[in-house]
Amino acid sequence: MNTTIERLKVCMVEHLKFVQSVENINDDAELTRLGLDSMAAINLMIDIEDEFGITFPDALLTPETFRTSMTLSSAIEEIMGGV
Repeated sequence: MNTTIERLKVCMVEHLKFVQSVENINDDAELTRLGLDSMAAINLMIDIEDEFGITFPDALLTPETFRTSMTLSSAIEEIMGGV
């Protein structure tokens, strides 16, 4: 079974302009430096919600949540109840 961050990175590849594969995503890299802009963030959020069967609460719709793959993974796990 894939971990949260592995599943997340698969979703992210499609939305990060400067990334061609999952292996190119460093856990601590700033997503904006990898090509995440506001439209891509919205589309990524929709894909994440579909992949994980979750809905992002308004409180987590912040730049900090979408800063790195680690911060995003932590938010997903928080929404899922720490699974």
